Amino acid sequence: MFELAHLAAAYAIGTAAGLWIFRTWIKEGIITATIDTLIEQGYLISYVDDDGITQLNKWNDVDAIDKMEPNEIMEILEELIKEEEEEANKHEDEDDTP
Repeated sequence: MFELAHLAAAYAIGTAAGLWIFRTWIKEGIITATIDTLIEQGYLISYVDDDGITQLNKWNDVDAIDKMEPNEIMEILEELIKEEEEEANKHEDEDDTP
């Protein structure tokens, strides 16, 4: 019983130490994944400024759109049109007959 208590304590201490050591890496991974998802889903717009720094703006930020290259705006618009068409086709394929 005494050995089991030591084993459990060592496991708990090792787990806590591992989490403490890797906490920054874990936070950065979560934050990066969240921001990437928000960009992919269109809630954030990203662009690289003249200094090479990636800037993030909300999707409805007019100033951000002014700073974007025309081809970036076209890519976003084409993606939105494609998504709209896919959604419309999905609804056309559904059978509403009872």
